Amino acid sequence: MIAACSPKAIRSALASTVSLAALLLILAGCASVPEATTTKPVDPNSLAADLSLTGHGGQWPAQTWWQGFNDPQLNNLMSEAFTNAPDLLAAKARLEKAQAFSDQITAATQADASFNASLSETKQSLNMGFPDAFKDFLLDGYHPSTRITVDANYDLDLWGKSKAAIRGAAGAQQASRLEAEVVRQNLAVAVARAYVELDHLYETRDHLAELKLGADIKLDLYQQRADHHLEPQDTVLLARDDQARAAGQIAVIDGAIRTQNNLIAALVGAGPDRGLTLTRPHLAPTDTAALPDDVRASLLGRRPDVEAARLRVEAQGENIKYVRGDFYPDVKLNAYFGLQAIGIPQLTQSGSDIGGIGPALSLPLFHQKRLNASYRSAEADYDDAVATYDQALTRALQDVANAASGTLSTTDQLKSAQIRRDSAQTSYELTKARFARGIGTKIDVLTAHSRVVIADSTLSDLQAQAYNDRISFIAALGGGYSSTTAALGGGHSSN
Repeated sequence: MIAACSPKAIRSALASTVSLAALLLILAGCASVPEATTTKPVDPNSLAADLSLTGHGGQWPAQTWWQGFNDPQLNNLMSEAFTNAPDLLAAKARLEKAQAFSDQITAATQADASFNASLSETKQSLNMGFPDAFKDFLLDGYHPSTRITVDANYDLDLWGKSKAAIRGAAGAQQASRLEAEVVRQNLAVAVARAYVELDHLYETRDHLAELKLGADIKLDLYQQRADHHLEPQDTVLLARDDQARAAGQIAVIDGAIRTQNNLIAALVGAGPDRGLTLTRPHLAPTDTAALPDDVRASLLGRRPDVEAARLRVEAQGENIKYVRGDFYPDVKLNAYFGLQAIGIPQLTQSGSDIGGIGPALSLPLFHQKRLNASYRSAEADYDDAVATYDQALTRALQDVANAASGTLSTTDQLKSAQIRRDSAQTSYELTKARFARGIGTKIDVLTAHSRVVIADSTLSDLQAQAYNDRISFIAALGGGYSSTTAALGGGHSSN
């Protein structure tokens, strides 16, 4: 029967531990901790951005912001991407690994107990200094030596190493979760941009088809006039060149549409045949984005990349605390209880019980250089995390400022392009009226119409830019993420 640890033994072990802890306070200076040389993260309030990030009553993006484009095919593509995209699956695997590592760290800092059993044939040497009178009482030959014990140990964590390891692992796990959110957002942005470009390609093809139709009609007219010796042959050749150029441009766009379909299929984690099933996009008209009134105060809590970088800094700070603990003596409380005997039958007999309990001390007496190098390495990791955070912070502010500036620029360009398009349309109407009265020619009408088509093409280019500006705006504002709702379990805003 395994003997239990007696109260007297426990009191004795605790008394020894207290005495040992007192001794450690004296010996703690055996290895001196180097002076800290780490840098501090930049203070967000020190980065002047109030004038650049002035709110204008805008709304924070929703988690499913792409639904604002009102295109069911785009919604389906997003669902496929979040299910099958390799980038997102890889991010999920990294998160699961971080969670497992955090669990390992937590388990390693808890009290540990193990069951051990051994059986071996052993022979006692008779020439180990025993008096001759004793040798007759010693076992001769090989005999089965058996031992069954429960061994336990517990790190007293006098210097907070275990607590620092747990906090650091938990912070790294949370950072991995946010980094997975960043991958998700980047994927959504990539799919949306690719889809907008597909829409733009179809719009461009429509305009080229109109220009080719006009080129076809012009060629027929010039050919008829040339047949009646009313037009030189070189004019016909130029018209045929315009027609061939338009046809070639359409062929280029057709190839670009197929390539874009393949890109979208790859982004959602599917093969190129998925691209063959895509139909022409039907995007809702884009709206002019505006900054929320609380953008300066709430931006950092809406950017998962910035929050992840901040958590990495905190995790590395905990790692420094963990490494600092290596400079101090380590104390563990060890215990074992069980049975031991020579011969299997004797194992269960009275008097076979064994046990022990008490503290174990480890002093870093001659490890100063190794400890210094480990400490400086931890500080370097911390400084690297700080630099990454500072970069993420300044990039977040830059992204919002660029998105706001880009939106204003595109809006102004659209206004100018619309004026030019209206002028081209008016000129076209006047040219048609003159032709109806017999004043102008059909060539004049076709030329005026081509200017309208070119103006429409310019508008289409700017409208595609406006869609991309909207996507940039959404991405800059965090893509619907909110640290407040994430902490409550919601994960995202629901605007």
